[in-house]
Amino acid sequence: MFALMIDPTKDPKIAAHARRRALVLAAIAGFAILVFALLTPLAGANASQTNPHLSAQDRADVDRVTGYLTALDHLQGGFLQVGPDGSITEGMFYLRRPGRLRFEYAPPTDLLVVADGTWVIVKESDYAAQRYPIGATPLNLLLAADIDLMRSANVQAVNREPGLLRITLADPSGEAAGDLTLVFDAPELQLRQWVVRDAQGLQTTIALRNVQRGVKAANDLFTVRESLTPGARR
Repeated sequence: MFALMIDPTKDPKIAAHARRRALVLAAIAGFAILVFALLTPLAGANASQTNPHLSAQDRADVDRVTGYLTALDHLQGGFLQVGPDGSITEGMFYLRRPGRLRFEYAPPTDLLVVADGTWVIVKESDYAAQRYPIGATPLNLLLAADIDLMRSANVQAVNREPGLLRITLADPSGEAAGDLTLVFDAPELQLRQWVVRDAQGLQTTIALRNVQRGVKAANDLFTVRESLTPGARR
């Protein structure tokens, strides 16, 4: 998934670029550490891995979140990303379900990630755009027409705090180490942030801000021009 064919021993600058891009993609893809369950016929069988100690209230909250995510059609706003090293990046996002998403990072990050309904396209100014089939990426969970967390995800925990609901998910197949925590305002349910924890326990957080729901983004936001500056890397 999102493989980068780069040998870090060849060029430290390229290696740093690869690490940064991988970190950004992991954070955006945090919606779907569990994506493999959606892409294989094992989804129903793996759903039994959901924590058997979930209470009736826990399951009801997961069902409410599933309904909320499924009902999302148009969403846009700003985001702030905090990496495991404390680095901060920010930008704008635009969501149009099913199938379309744009993460536009502000300078100096200069990275654009677009899902156009068929492909996930990753573009940096000095590099040629890279394309991945949307169904083969973790973004498929968020962008799929139908979402069912109880069926497709390994729900690890449901935690309620005053004004907040946290749901922690993992990949039921066990192929993707780590977990994903979705954080919602409660009780009205509004997605506020998600936290991705990798196999080493390192966390990346994306917090949403100034979110607007129901505002339809322009079609051209979900396209990427393939222009390449002289000397750009491929």
